[in-house]
Amino acid sequence: MSIEPIGFIVLLLGLLSMVNGARFAITTLCLSTLLGAAAALQLPALGGSSIQPSHLLVLFLVVAALLRPAQTQATLASMAYPGPGFWFAAYVLFSVASSFFLPRIFAGATLVYSSARDATGMMSTVAAPLSPGSSNLSQSVYLLGDLACFAVVSGLARLGYARFIALQLIVASIACFTLALIDIGTFLTDQSYLLDVIRNANYTMHTAETISGFKRIVGPFPEASTYGAVALAYFSFTLLLWLERVQSRMAGLATLFIGPTIVLCTSTTAYIAGIFVVCMFVLFCLKRLISSPAKTPHVTFLVITLFLIPCAIVALSLVPDAWNSIAGLMSTTLSDKLQSQSGEERTAWNTLALIAFVDTATFGAGLGTVRASSFIAALLSNVGLTGTLLFAAFLYSLARASGRHMSGDRETHAIGNAAVMASIAQVASAAISGSGTDLGLLFSTTAGLAAGCLATNTSPRRATRSLTNRTPLETSTSLMRAPMFSTR
Repeated sequence: MSIEPIGFIVLLLGLLSMVNGARFAITTLCLSTLLGAAAALQLPALGGSSIQPSHLLVLFLVVAALLRPAQTQATLASMAYPGPGFWFAAYVLFSVASSFFLPRIFAGATLVYSSARDATGMMSTVAAPLSPGSSNLSQSVYLLGDLACFAVVSGLARLGYARFIALQLIVASIACFTLALIDIGTFLTDQSYLLDVIRNANYTMHTAETISGFKRIVGPFPEASTYGAVALAYFSFTLLLWLERVQSRMAGLATLFIGPTIVLCTSTTAYIAGIFVVCMFVLFCLKRLISSPAKTPHVTFLVITLFLIPCAIVALSLVPDAWNSIAGLMSTTLSDKLQSQSGEERTAWNTLALIAFVDTATFGAGLGTVRASSFIAALLSNVGLTGTLLFAAFLYSLARASGRHMSGDRETHAIGNAAVMASIAQVASAAISGSGTDLGLLFSTTAGLAAGCLATNTSPRRATRSLTNRTPLETSTSLMRAPMFSTR
């Protein structure tokens, strides 16, 4: 194991998180999820795996929660049956167990594209017989980290930190936009090496690619599809907060910033998932208008989506040069994608993944064994029908909590709904191009925030009163800083 220069900074931030508590830990975690191309630690013994800063910080986040009894209790309560946390824990634990048993039970039963990387960080481009590999262990560690992040964030949301966590996600979305601008600026000035400090992971980097004259925006991530998926999640989160008038100024500003970068990132994943997300928001706004008096943000969004954008497209078609450039970009990223070499490779991955699902009698080959190009194909081929149904139960539980009427704080409910929208946007993106079953720590953060906000009817004020009635040993006030609550 070797520690990268950025790793020392991450370790220092982790230690400060343990001392300063939840606010500092959540702030650093939200910002660190943007460093998708960075490595804090390199593990040559595990096939050249890279440990990202966010995954390392989760360890300190968990320790910080364990040092504070009230947060520990809330973290454990977040996984109680029948809430979303229970189903997510069941899915993760089943997946981890499958990574040990299934690759050995079905060894040699079918051909797969392995998820394991070699010492150079490259994945094999040749199908090989199913067998255990280093990715079984690494993917298990990642999923356990996702579960820990989900539980702690959900517990903190239950304790009244929902508004603060939402604010940090808004700040992270603005930082995501800023890093996209830096990516474009360094590319145009031929100074891309300035970002090497956050592009040191053992991945294949696609940071200098162009399509139809457009620079593919990657920001702090290794490729445009990853940036597009993350930006779409932030866009979904901030847009719903703006529609519900929660942190409306900052959320509206973040939405205005991050939205255009999704359009310009040239990611097929972002375009297709983005259409799905926009349709969800149109239905959401129509439901709001039907069930309650019209609100300005909902009407504004419908006017922009259903009237102004179509008018802008018609006007753009009257400018031949601009229209030809846009049409060429859409043709390359959408209609011609499946005929490209990348499209053919990804089709082959999904085909063999689904064959592996059948050849293993629907049990799956084990977490981290099979590489696919769709989250759905990855679920079926790796954790089988059982794991897929457990994840579906988790999503259903989360969506059901969002639709349930809440008698508690309106702002907390709106934050929970925004987090659900962000989580669904990430699942939609992964369903198009996700190579594995790990949706990442940003998904765990938004899903945990949603579960914490929507799992109880208790308002933050009531939660605060329940904490004040506990003994000093139980609340550990010397270690935990109480969050500030909105009076609105």
